[in-house]
Amino acid sequence: MKDDKNKDDRGALDLSLIIDQHKKEIWAYRMKESEWIKTKNQLDGHKSIVNELSAQVIDLKKELDRLSEENNNIRTIDSSHQGLNGELQKQLQEAQNELTLIKTIGLNSPEMIDLKKRLGNLELENKALAEKVSNYQQMLAKAGL
Repeated sequence: MKDDKNKDDRGALDLSLIIDQHKKEIWAYRMKESEWIKTKNQLDGHKSIVNELSAQVIDLKKELDRLSEENNNIRTIDSSHQGLNGELQKQLQEAQNELTLIKTIGLNSPEMIDLKKRLGNLELENKALAEKVSNYQQMLAKAGL
Protein backbone atom coordinates (compact mmCIF):
# COMPACT_ATOMS: atom_id res chain seq x y z
CA MET A 1 0.00 0.00 0.00
CA LYS A 2 1.01 3.53 -0.70
CA ASP A 3 1.49 5.90 2.22
CA ASP A 4 2.94 8.65 0.18
CA LYS A 5 2.96 9.35 -3.55
CA ASN A 6 6.73 9.07 -3.73
CA LYS A 7 7.17 6.07 -1.43
CA ASP A 8 6.04 2.54 -2.04
CA ASP A 9 6.49 -0.03 0.79
CA ARG A 10 6.10 -3.01 -1.50
CA GLY A 11 9.21 -4.95 -2.28
CA ALA A 12 10.88 -5.01 -5.70
CA LEU A 13 9.61 -8.55 -6.31
CA ASP A 14 6.03 -7.82 -5.26
CA LEU A 15 3.78 -8.94 -8.13
CA SER A 16 1.33 -6.06 -7.72
CA LEU A 17 4.24 -3.61 -7.90
CA ILE A 18 5.57 -5.25 -11.07
CA ILE A 19 2.05 -5.19 -12.60
CA ASP A 20 1.68 -1.50 -11.73
CA GLN A 21 5.09 -0.76 -13.24
CA HIS A 22 4.16 -2.67 -16.41
CA LYS A 23 0.85 -0.80 -16.61
CA LYS A 24 2.77 2.47 -16.36
CA GLU A 25 5.19 1.30 -19.06
CA ILE A 26 2.30 0.14 -21.25
CA TRP A 27 0.59 3.49 -20.74
CA ALA A 28 3.84 5.30 -21.66
CA TYR A 29 4.23 3.12 -24.77
CA ARG A 30 0.61 3.76 -25.73
CA MET A 31 1.18 7.50 -25.34
CA LYS A 32 4.32 7.26 -27.51
CA GLU A 33 2.40 5.14 -30.01
CA SER A 34 -0.38 7.72 -30.01
CA GLU A 35 2.21 10.45 -30.70
CA TRP A 36 3.77 8.30 -33.46
CA ILE A 37 0.37 7.71 -35.03
CA LYS A 38 -0.39 11.41 -34.80
CA THR A 39 3.01 12.23 -36.32
CA LYS A 40 2.51 9.58 -39.04
CA ASN A 41 -0.94 11.00 -39.88
CA GLN A 42 0.54 14.47 -40.08
CA LEU A 43 3.37 13.14 -42.22
CA ASP A 44 0.91 11.37 -44.53
CA GLY A 45 -1.16 14.57 -44.75
CA HIS A 46 1.93 16.59 -45.53
CA LYS A 47 3.00 14.05 -48.13
CA SER A 48 -0.42 14.30 -49.72
CA ILE A 49 -0.20 18.10 -49.76
CA VAL A 50 3.33 17.96 -51.20
CA ASN A 51 2.15 15.54 -53.91
CA GLU A 52 -0.79 17.78 -54.79
CA LEU A 53 1.40 20.88 -54.85
CA SER A 54 4.00 19.05 -56.93
CA ALA A 55 1.31 18.12 -59.46
CA GLN A 56 0.14 21.74 -59.50
CA VAL A 57 3.72 22.96 -59.96
CA ILE A 58 4.14 20.58 -62.89
CA ASP A 59 0.86 21.76 -64.43
CA LEU A 60 1.82 25.40 -63.89
CA LYS A 61 5.25 24.76 -65.43
CA LYS A 62 3.56 23.25 -68.50
CA GLU A 63 1.18 26.22 -68.67
CA LEU A 64 4.09 28.62 -68.29
CA ASP A 65 5.99 26.86 -71.09
CA ARG A 66 2.88 26.99 -73.31
CA LEU A 67 2.31 30.68 -72.58
CA SER A 68 5.99 31.40 -73.14
CA GLU A 69 5.86 29.71 -76.53
CA GLU A 70 2.65 31.55 -77.38
CA ASN A 71 4.28 34.83 -76.35
CA ASN A 72 7.27 34.09 -78.59
CA ASN A 73 4.90 33.30 -81.47
CA ILE A 74 3.01 36.54 -80.91
CA ARG A 75 6.26 38.50 -80.84
CA THR A 76 7.36 36.85 -84.08
CA ILE A 77 4.01 37.66 -85.70
CA ASP A 78 4.15 41.22 -84.35
CA SER A 79 7.64 41.69 -85.75
CA SER A 80 6.50 40.34 -89.11
CA HIS A 81 3.46 42.62 -89.09
CA GLN A 82 5.61 45.61 -88.24
CA GLY A 83 7.85 44.80 -91.20
CA LEU A 84 4.86 44.42 -93.51
CA ASN A 85 3.34 47.61 -92.17
CA GLY A 86 6.59 49.43 -92.89
CA GLU A 87 6.59 48.11 -96.45
CA LEU A 88 2.95 49.10 -96.91
CA GLN A 89 3.70 52.59 -95.57
CA LYS A 90 6.53 52.94 -98.10
CA GLN A 91 4.29 51.75 -100.94
CA LEU A 92 1.51 54.12 -99.85
CA GLN A 93 3.92 57.06 -99.74
CA GLU A 94 5.26 56.15 -103.18
CA ALA A 95 1.73 55.90 -104.57
CA GLN A 96 0.80 59.27 -103.04
CA ASN A 97 3.95 60.84 -104.50
CA GLU A 98 3.18 59.35 -107.92
CA LEU A 99 -0.42 60.59 -107.76
CA THR A 100 0.75 64.07 -106.85
CA LEU A 101 3.26 63.96 -109.70
CA ILE A 102 0.63 62.71 -112.16
CA LYS A 103 -1.79 65.45 -111.11
CA THR A 104 0.90 68.10 -111.40
CA ILE A 105 2.19 66.83 -114.73
CA GLY A 106 -1.30 66.12 -116.04
CA LEU A 107 -2.57 69.65 -115.47
CA ASN A 108 0.53 71.29 -116.94
CA SER A 109 1.35 68.82 -119.69
CA PRO A 110 1.28 69.94 -123.35
CA GLU A 111 -1.46 67.42 -124.00
CA MET A 112 -3.62 68.87 -121.24
CA ILE A 113 -3.00 72.44 -122.41
CA ASP A 114 -3.93 71.37 -125.95
CA LEU A 115 -7.08 69.64 -124.66
CA LYS A 116 -8.06 72.78 -122.75
CA LYS A 117 -7.64 74.86 -125.93
CA ARG A 118 -9.64 72.35 -127.95
CA LEU A 119 -12.35 72.30 -125.29
CA GLY A 120 -12.50 76.09 -125.38
CA ASN A 121 -12.75 76.01 -129.18
CA LEU A 122 -15.46 73.33 -129.00
CA GLU A 123 -17.41 75.45 -126.56
CA LEU A 124 -17.21 78.40 -128.94
CA GLU A 125 -18.26 76.21 -131.86
CA ASN A 126 -21.09 74.78 -129.77
CA LYS A 127 -22.33 78.32 -128.98
CA ALA A 128 -22.13 79.26 -132.63
CA LEU A 129 -24.07 76.17 -133.64
CA ALA A 130 -26.64 76.85 -130.94
CA GLU A 131 -27.11 80.40 -132.32
CA LYS A 132 -27.51 79.04 -135.86
CA VAL A 133 -30.10 76.54 -134.69
CA SER A 134 -31.92 79.30 -132.85
CA ASN A 135 -31.82 81.51 -135.96
CA TYR A 136 -33.15 78.67 -138.12
CA GLN A 137 -35.96 78.06 -135.63
CA GLN A 138 -36.89 81.73 -135.74
CA MET A 139 -36.84 81.74 -139.53
CA LEU A 140 -39.00 78.61 -139.66
CA ALA A 141 -41.38 80.13 -137.13
CA LYS A 142 -41.70 83.27 -139.30
CA ALA A 143 -42.27 81.10 -142.32
CA GLY A 144 -45.05 79.36 -140.44
CA LEU A 145 -43.52 76.01 -140.19
